[in-house]
Amino acid sequence: MIEGPFRNFRPLAAAFSNFSILPIPHSDEPPSEDAIALLPLVGVIIGVFAGLGGYGSWLLTQSSIAAAIVAWVLSIALSGAIHVDGFLDCCDGLFATASPQRRLEIMRDPRHGTYAIVGMAMISMLWLYALAQIPAVLLLVVLPLAAIFARCGALLVRRPSVIVLGAVAGVLAAIDAPSHRFGVLGAVVLAILVAAAVEAFARRRLGGMLSGDCYGAAIVVTEVALLLAFPALLLLR
Repeated sequence: MIEGPFRNFRPLAAAFSNFSILPIPHSDEPPSEDAIALLPLVGVIIGVFAGLGGYGSWLLTQSSIAAAIVAWVLSIALSGAIHVDGFLDCCDGLFATASPQRRLEIMRDPRHGTYAIVGMAMISMLWLYALAQIPAVLLLVVLPLAAIFARCGALLVRRPSVIVLGAVAGVLAAIDAPSHRFGVLGAVVLAILVAAAVEAFARRRLGGMLSGDCYGAAIVVTEVALLLAFPALLLLR
């Protein structure tokens, strides 16, 4: 049970306790729709901490590789690796030569096989490469943006939400309008397209069904795609 000061903010507490390892009172109940809709907020906080860690590492070492590794580790660790776990399960299940029902059974298996190992190796190389190409000081901005847009993309494809749409509109108004330095609209469009492609592929392989793992995979793939694209989307001067 959620007790203490968080008892009146159950969806928010549930979002953080289910989708991060941040010290929030834990609930054993599955996250509600309201809690899931707050997933972008969890992503922003994780992105901020990962950006701070990456930039701090660069200040200490002057190494973009060190900054990329620290930011990568924190992005995964602070989320409790829940989205990466979904990505790994999808690699094993969606690429298996089997019936849709058997693929779902494979995805429920807590063990990971060859497809998961290969998939994690490939996505990690792209992830680290993308982070290493971003100036360390911009990690403070890029990581929170990538985190929120990846999660918004997955949620908007899953079920359009007033909360999610409001969060996107708020970020666009707060960041893009005053400076016009960030290709935020392009990032939003890219996030929705990539998330939609991942979820469409999963739906096709699972005979029209989707599981929570599919949305986790969509978040991971979309976040990496955004990080790869941000050098082009950032109008640096």
